[in-house]
Amino acid sequence: MADPKSDLTRRSVLTGAGVAVAAGVGLAVAPNAAGDDRERPVGTGPDGTTTVEFRGRISQTGKSGETFTSYGFLIRANGASAADLFAGSTTTVGSALFTAYATGELKARVLDQSVHSLDIDGELTVYQRTAPGATFDDQTSFTVGASVATYRLTLQDVLAVFAPQQGIPTLTGDMVQTEAHRLSGGLAGRSFGRRGQRLRFFATGLGQLVDPVTLNAHLEIAGNWSAE
Repeated sequence: MADPKSDLTRRSVLTGAGVAVAAGVGLAVAPNAAGDDRERPVGTGPDGTTTVEFRGRISQTGKSGETFTSYGFLIRANGASAADLFAGSTTTVGSALFTAYATGELKARVLDQSVHSLDIDGELTVYQRTAPGATFDDQTSFTVGASVATYRLTLQDVLAVFAPQQGIPTLTGDMVQTEAHRLSGGLAGRSFGRRGQRLRFFATGLGQLVDPVTLNAHLEIAGNWSAE
């Protein structure tokens, strides 16, 4: 018969070895798990959470204010660091590395005293720049770089007029991503968003009526979109 003490010692050694092996496996798996996180698309997240924040402008033009052009830059995106979004230590349009440019057309308008409602359909594209250089003085500077994501927009703009030719716009609506492309730089190997994902859009700010006859206006906005 084996010595009980020897058998106990042997079991203890085997158990200890098993723990050590399990710990070793855990250590080996951890980097892969982190790698999986690094490969997740930028600008995505669980339903109901904010995935991107932005700052921008909207120009409302045309014979009756029926055309919209929006341009701005991303100030936060899930999965991207400040160093990925900006060059240097400032978080301004001049240092932005991710810009957004959108166009839209008026589909319906209701003007009623101090609160107006506009329905707008459009398309938004996100660009990744290799170097900063966007400026609000030049709309085309927001289309420089690689197109990394495109979205279809269906929005409602509720404008609350609080003074002559001035109002507070609140834009809400739906986004559907139609294109997702690979990123470069520190985000190389990942994509921005994913095709088919649905999001909710929100923005508010300050609007200034430029021409009361054509209803042309200029808006300064900030906002976000969230997963749904």
